[in-house]
Amino acid sequence: MEYRIHGDGSFDLIGEHISILACYPAIDSFPLRAVRVAVTERTIAFFLQNGSVELDFTTSPDGRLALTCKAENLGSVHDVFPICAGSISGAERIFVQGFGMEGPSGCFSLQDSPPVSSGLTALFRVEDVLLVYAEDHTRYRSVFCKEKASAVDYYGGVRFSAGLILEVTAGAFVELPVLYLEEGKGLAASLRRCAQRIAASMGARHAAPPAFFWSSWYHAYETMDQQTLEATLSGIKACEVPFRHLELDAGYCTSLGDWLCPNHRWPGGLKKAAETIRDAGLLPGIWIAPFIVGDRSSLCREHPDWLLHDRDGNLHIQLRSYTEPKMWGNPDCNYYVLDTSHPEALAYITNVFRTFRQWGFRFFKTDFLLWSMQDSACVNRYQPGLSSVEILRNTCSSIREAVGEDSYLLGCIAPFMPLIGLVDGMRLAGDCGAQWREPFGPVNMLRELPCDNYFNHVFWQNDPDAVLLRDFDTMLSPDEAWSLALLQALSGGAVSTSDPIQRLGEDRTRLLRLIRPSQAVTPELPLFGTDRPELVLIHRLRQGNILFVMNPTDTPLPVCLRLSELFGEQFRYQYRYSRTEGTSTESVENDFFYERLAPHTSALVFVTEKPLWKKPENLWNW
Repeated sequence: MEYRIHGDGSFDLIGEHISILACYPAIDSFPLRAVRVAVTERTIAFFLQNGSVELDFTTSPDGRLALTCKAENLGSVHDVFPICAGSISGAERIFVQGFGMEGPSGCFSLQDSPPVSSGLTALFRVEDVLLVYAEDHTRYRSVFCKEKASAVDYYGGVRFSAGLILEVTAGAFVELPVLYLEEGKGLAASLRRCAQRIAASMGARHAAPPAFFWSSWYHAYETMDQQTLEATLSGIKACEVPFRHLELDAGYCTSLGDWLCPNHRWPGGLKKAAETIRDAGLLPGIWIAPFIVGDRSSLCREHPDWLLHDRDGNLHIQLRSYTEPKMWGNPDCNYYVLDTSHPEALAYITNVFRTFRQWGFRFFKTDFLLWSMQDSACVNRYQPGLSSVEILRNTCSSIREAVGEDSYLLGCIAPFMPLIGLVDGMRLAGDCGAQWREPFGPVNMLRELPCDNYFNHVFWQNDPDAVLLRDFDTMLSPDEAWSLALLQALSGGAVSTSDPIQRLGEDRTRLLRLIRPSQAVTPELPLFGTDRPELVLIHRLRQGNILFVMNPTDTPLPVCLRLSELFGEQFRYQYRYSRTEGTSTESVENDFFYERLAPHTSALVFVTEKPLWKKPENLWNW
């Protein structure tokens, strides 16, 4: 990447194939109104009436262009865009990364994409890619925006901006996180290389083994109790399913915020529940939403000063539950946000996690973390001057210290970039219920899983959501349940279920054994970035390869793939896995996979150099 500075303070960012031209910086969405502009070979200084902004351009030996922005006396500024309204040249499409769980993420035409990408973005045309990203996500949100140019714009096309959200917390002087521009070949490979740079900068966690756990939510929901727990553990033991953790989800406390006060479903308390799980040979896990405080809780009644307030001094209500059904079966009507900029509030929630740790819990599903991401310019915090990103990271750092390095922290309903280095796993998509249609269908997961694949086992282990295996209490067809279970497992992320194991038939138990994880793996998505409707995942394993093809659409879909293009000339034998027990399948020598897939169905194929004669019992060990 190269840059060109003009005398008026505008600049061009020039790549071999893709460029961003006629850029200038902006503050609070308006171009800088400088009293004076001074330029050198590598810097631009904008002198304002009450402060200044300086841009510094450097090119690293590996070809990356780094743009550093320093500003003075911008304490009342909400956002700074070092790159604003640049004209995009050479790109046809854009990769948009959602802020966190549920996205929206995806690959779009420049004309039709969502307006904002978070943390990073990529402009591309076929194999040519221009990445724009920040490595440091510990203080501010970085956002990348595009908008259509006006009809009178000289350059026309689409305009591009890249900036950081300061939330009026900058103070007298601030050096913003560096923005990097980097060219690459291939969208998936370029995104993964970018993720590796970010992960290295922020100390991403990779030590935890792949998560394989049972969760109480997607069948019992808030009705889980001690008796059901004991029956579930008996079923797990009888079926010999080696889950690592068992997680108790929402519904165990009297009111949200009073996390250590169990309700009537747990007469022996949560410590006894943890002991019951541990005695069965599993590690106890628990759901907690550290920033949610219900209005019927003792916490709310006794410490209203610990809660977030709006600019008028009133308690900030994040969610209302005035009609049936009540949220999580709780009595609360209004839900507030714990303001962990207050040292006593932070000490309180840290002690909750420390106590759970003392009771034996080693898996923590930390939910609704987005509730902490309230723009500091729009609320009253106990301690001003901190951005929402800093407060979230301070809180999660305290939580990590309380639960220990050996505990598994799973982020859920959470922003992505600010939590790198603090959590072991991250939920990608919205809840998937026992149905294909919305609401609670897999549509969001089907979109987000491929888009977030590039950072699986780089930022953390991805969690696509629970696998629903049961053939009772479900509206999923056998083909739909089978296809979704394989997709989630082959994504290389966490594998979990909530089904009563003791009630599963042998075929569904066999499927659970098939998808059990055993190693940290991430698939390749050879069609990623294209408009092809089928989902294709491939794995290159020591003993051979896996091809998974799924039709997520509502119409039949013909699929044709050439194996030698995917795996190399030597891999020509196909073993088509059948979910029917006793079905005998022989390896077939054929370089082409062709099938007309019915809606919501899939094909699992083991691709080998020599014929495969034995039906695999596990995806990873065969």
